[in-house]
Amino acid sequence: MFSLVVWAALPLLSFAITVPVTNHWAGGFQARVCFKIDKEMSSWVIHLTFDHPVETIDVWTADAQSTSADKKQWTLTSKNWNAVEHVGDELCIDLMGHGTGDFAPVITATLEGASGGGSHQVATSAPATTQAHHQGVATAAPVHTTPLSVPDGNGFPATTRVSNVRDGRSDHYLTFTISGPTVMGWVVKFRCSKPVHNLNVREADPLSHNADQTEWLLVNNDNQITIKPGTFELKIELELVTGRDSAPQCSATLTNMGVDKHTCGQLPNKANSKYNYDDVLYKSILFYEAQRSGKLPANNRIPWRGDSALNDGDGGVDLTGGWYDAGDFVKFNFPMAWSTAVLTWGLLQFKDAYQAAGQLEWMYESVKWPLDYLLKCHVSDNVLYVQVGDGGVDHGSWGRPEDMEMARPAFKIDATKPGSEVAMETAAAFAAGHLAFKEKDPSYSAKLLQHAKSLWQFAVTHKGKYSDSVSAAAGYYNSANVTDELCWGSLWLYKATKEPKYLEEALKHYDASPDWGMSWDDVFIGNQVLLYELTKEAKYKTAVEGTFREWFPGGTVPYTPKGLAYRLQWGSLRYASNMAMAALMAAEAGIHPDEYRHWAMCQIHYALGDTGRSFVVGFGKNPPVSPHHRSSSCPNLPVRCNMNYLHLDTPNTHMLCGALVGGPDSSDGYKDSRENYVNNEVACDYNAGFQTAVAGLRSLLVRHLHPEQKGGATCPYHGRAP
Repeated sequence: MFSLVVWAALPLLSFAITVPVTNHWAGGFQARVCFKIDKEMSSWVIHLTFDHPVETIDVWTADAQSTSADKKQWTLTSKNWNAVEHVGDELCIDLMGHGTGDFAPVITATLEGASGGGSHQVATSAPATTQAHHQGVATAAPVHTTPLSVPDGNGFPATTRVSNVRDGRSDHYLTFTISGPTVMGWVVKFRCSKPVHNLNVREADPLSHNADQTEWLLVNNDNQITIKPGTFELKIELELVTGRDSAPQCSATLTNMGVDKHTCGQLPNKANSKYNYDDVLYKSILFYEAQRSGKLPANNRIPWRGDSALNDGDGGVDLTGGWYDAGDFVKFNFPMAWSTAVLTWGLLQFKDAYQAAGQLEWMYESVKWPLDYLLKCHVSDNVLYVQVGDGGVDHGSWGRPEDMEMARPAFKIDATKPGSEVAMETAAAFAAGHLAFKEKDPSYSAKLLQHAKSLWQFAVTHKGKYSDSVSAAAGYYNSANVTDELCWGSLWLYKATKEPKYLEEALKHYDASPDWGMSWDDVFIGNQVLLYELTKEAKYKTAVEGTFREWFPGGTVPYTPKGLAYRLQWGSLRYASNMAMAALMAAEAGIHPDEYRHWAMCQIHYALGDTGRSFVVGFGKNPPVSPHHRSSSCPNLPVRCNMNYLHLDTPNTHMLCGALVGGPDSSDGYKDSRENYVNNEVACDYNAGFQTAVAGLRSLLVRHLHPEQKGGATCPYHGRAP
């Protein structure tokens, strides 16, 4: 087996370079493309042209994509972690192509973004040399000649021994003494006194080397993901570039890439309350920032997140932005719109809480992010995109959103395939946003109201369940009915405009029955509270009281031994938090404020630590460390992240600050495991009602109406509903 590597720099050329094929066989070939960088680059794209169709290309350090129907044109696009190139760097990419027959294709390449508008390249060519590669030594050279940086402070040096020295080759045994937590993903910096041509390691893959090939970076593969404390030995078979007389002297350091020293920090408890509500609000907003999709803003505060899903769209429609739904990367607009409406409701009602916590501007940015995305989704009066991504495909993978390569189809509703509930939920979010931004950004506020009115008309004119129209959503966020959202959206339009037609429409769909439990698909209690707030008619107060009679102790909703109102095992804290929020909103409207606020406080305090542990990542005593969440579980780059990391029993690498996990079982039991998606997943809708309830409690402190200030702070709550 032979490999041809071409290496001398030529002057700038105005034509494509020829790429050497280093090996070929029946059904495939290997090649290496190299450029010397002549200008600063923040990203790069290599364009490849083949004289033979290439069915697939395997390359780990770039994203490969066919750009022609005949499969002769391909692009290689930089990853986030290797996008930056500096003048004088050498960018080299090794690739493996697959096709029909035994062929060595003629390949030309250009580097987009180099001097001359992208067509002028520096080819690395010189008189060719060949090297024989013997069994057991890798045939493909590493892929990048600029060393990658790795975190400092958690490296383990190796002791080395050498054996089997022969003809420029030698075996190096590296012994590392691992201390501290279990290593989850790792790299090794390997340095030798002589240039190394090739490396072969069973547990790791060569990723990069410096220009003279004396310093190499190895990254673990799936053969050895974790390393437990103790002794770990790594065997490296190496081949020198020149010299056949003796083995080089080598040293190595192994770095645990499953360590992220970035923490959430902690705000001071200015209110001196039992739980630091300011800190919870700050961290919950950070959670939503961690869920962002699209091009991240310059003030991104989540260091382990980058731009992602930049191609989300449909036939020229830009659908970038928004929030990833939960621990996955689908954008489900129904729960996203509900979460946006509920969070914005809290901003409107409890603005003083966000001001007191120093989080007001961050909160405006937080809700504007999904509002901007939802505006993109409303492309015309009767067309609304309601989902981006395929749940089945997405849930079958595990990794970082920045690395996604799966297809992300977009799904919409229209006059022929309606979806009244998601249209009305989006209209509610727009109407609430209109009120929130009315003084801060009048033009944006007016735009939101315009879209809210249009969607309202669409929803009432073309009635139907969106999950009947969009089968891709039915298995994940199936709608039970449309009546509560028709009422909810109409009430928000009435709240925003005071136009009677909206109230009239709301009353057509109003239901006074006790609410099962508020969620993304159930806003009955929200309707009851809003109607009483807007009309002050006694019958709506009676309906609210009827709902909470079922939820207070002695009602039909069961309680855990430690006092959580327990509606459902899957996301138990979601329902308790949402109803706590509704109780606080009802109290603001004047309905049994002392009792409702006390009960709501106890439900929220359960999540914050009353049982002896917190259920909020990065907050309080013994918080969750292994939420069911893909991107925060992944090790630092350049380690690959895949389904193996779901099943490891190690904590997530990154702290998903402020995320509320699903919650306990009916006996207050809880297992903090990534595999436990029933109790330990996180989601945008989990945090929405919870955050608004926390804002409500902080507002009570500002106004000196909190149960702690009124002598009624005992939990669990045992009183019957008034």
